[in-house]
Amino acid sequence: MQGNGFKIGLTIFFVGLCGFYLFPSVQNLYVSYKMNNMEPAERTEYQEENRQWLQQVDQNSLNLGLDLQGGMHVTLEVEIANLLDQLAVNKDDAFRQALQVAEQRAENEDVSVVDAFVEEFEAENPDGRLSRYFRDETEGLSRRSSNGDVQEYLNKQADSAVQNGIQVVRNRVNQYGVTEPSIQRQGDERIVVELPGVSDRERVRDLLESASQLSFHLMANSQQLNESVQRIIEHYEPTAEDSARIAEANAADTTGDGMTADTSEATEGTQIAGEGQQATEDQEGTSLTEPGEQQAGPQNPLLAAMQPMPRQDQPIFGRVFAADTAAVNDLLSKPEVKRMLPPGIQLMWTASPRLTTQDGREAFHLLAVQAEPELAGEVVTQASVQFDRQTNEPKVSITMNSEGARSWDRITAANVGNQVSIVLDGTVYSNATIQGRISGGRTEITGLESRQEASDIVTVLQSGRLQTDLNIISERTVGPSLGEESTRAGFISVVSGFLLVVFFMIMYYRTAGVVANVALLLNLVLILGILAGFGATLTLPGIAGIVLTIGMAVDANVLIFDRVREEQATGKTLRAAVSAGYEESLSAILDANITTFFVGVILYSFGVGPIKGFAVTLMAGILSSLFTAIIVTRIIFDYMVEERRMQVSYG
Repeated sequence: MQGNGFKIGLTIFFVGLCGFYLFPSVQNLYVSYKMNNMEPAERTEYQEENRQWLQQVDQNSLNLGLDLQGGMHVTLEVEIANLLDQLAVNKDDAFRQALQVAEQRAENEDVSVVDAFVEEFEAENPDGRLSRYFRDETEGLSRRSSNGDVQEYLNKQADSAVQNGIQVVRNRVNQYGVTEPSIQRQGDERIVVELPGVSDRERVRDLLESASQLSFHLMANSQQLNESVQRIIEHYEPTAEDSARIAEANAADTTGDGMTADTSEATEGTQIAGEGQQATEDQEGTSLTEPGEQQAGPQNPLLAAMQPMPRQDQPIFGRVFAADTAAVNDLLSKPEVKRMLPPGIQLMWTASPRLTTQDGREAFHLLAVQAEPELAGEVVTQASVQFDRQTNEPKVSITMNSEGARSWDRITAANVGNQVSIVLDGTVYSNATIQGRISGGRTEITGLESRQEASDIVTVLQSGRLQTDLNIISERTVGPSLGEESTRAGFISVVSGFLLVVFFMIMYYRTAGVVANVALLLNLVLILGILAGFGATLTLPGIAGIVLTIGMAVDANVLIFDRVREEQATGKTLRAAVSAGYEESLSAILDANITTFFVGVILYSFGVGPIKGFAVTLMAGILSSLFTAIIVTRIIFDYMVEERRMQVSYG
């Protein structure tokens, strides 16, 4: 074993790391088995008492795909033809005819609507210029622009429409509360959405197809909000009966471990001003204690999931970890609780987390916003990311139409020092302080943390003004029972494949086959650990990839074992034959596995949905099988031959 210290340390490290990432999945399986054997009332009580811990275990477990968990698979198509119609001016019969034919061609041929439209227009109007229909001074598109320039502009607008559609869909799905949704672009005009665990088809259709609503809202009065927060917290204070019941439970279980989450600083509040107005930064360093920290005595259910944020300058109702947002929504949706809020106030979540803990958990703010919008998003004609000439900090420049400019002038003049929020589909994407009266409709949002934040705000503003429809062209529902059957069938296939390979290796290679089987079992653990560690989703095609990997995993050992037998036939000692077998077969093993790994990379890069799931497990399986076949088995053979002086049979 001399010289194998590094290999042994590496093996222990990887196995321990994979075990660490797989532990929550094992916990989840045990808890699920335990709860399935409980009575309904007992199960409900257990879930309520351990809600936060169960959510954390489920969140850290290996993710199951739509085909294993059940749910909905929806394909959306962005109406690019409708977008072109909205962008065009001075439309005539030639334009409408070309657009109609282009739409039909796009349905029947592998061609985009934009390319088909340009081809049809030029075929019917050889001397015609598309610039008569499409002009955009901000994009440098004028009457003199060539058809090629117009085509490039339209392709850019179509791509932007699809990206905005993805942003809107992601925002709505996040509001729905789906765990591990998959939202991917497919081709030029389609968006594929997978929603595990969702079965309400009508609600999903309404969620995905409804028109996007962008609006500007004033924020609530902070003092009135703080009073309401206090009343709502008192409403959920435990009663004397609750105290007695929980005291009995604590007497039966006196164990508990408090945790405090160290957090990074967060920035709250940006500024909104007319061009040329100065805005001062307002940064707030904050820290967050985990809501689930164990405390003696009964707990307030609202305080157990939310940290209040009483401030005189910010209308923040509270801060909540992502895993607890659904519980807080349930608590605050009760009619008697809603009546405790200031009149005309609605609670909305921030679109992006306002704080991230060191262990990667994200916390969102719940903001108090005036329910009635001050301005609709349709007034925004242009939004772009720019940089301050003096500080080089990113900012968002907004231009409004004449109607919006007049309303904005009046709103900003009456609310200097107050906050206004940009809201898309009931989610706050930005809340900024009005620095002064803004005339002319040209506005800047400053005090942003990064260019990415500025780009996200621009995307939201553009999403509000695009009038392109998102249409569901296909949908597929996978029931939970079918998902359970798929999981059971996948498990049987993996176990069957594993046992067949184990039996063959023992029968053919004797002692060496046993060693290969140990490596094969370790290979399965490493594959699942890699998937769990990288947050990948296990799908039915992914299970097929694991079954394929089981067969491929022993290929390297077969090459090594046969080479060892050949070396033994030449008269070499067992120790020399083992060493030569590994060295001489290494190049062939690497050639075969590297080429297969590249195939997996190609499948992952260009595939979608099930193809990606298969590619992920294939690549993980190749890496783990190489490690176990070359490193782990060599450690075992060196121990058996050099340390134990055993006579190993290679069949």
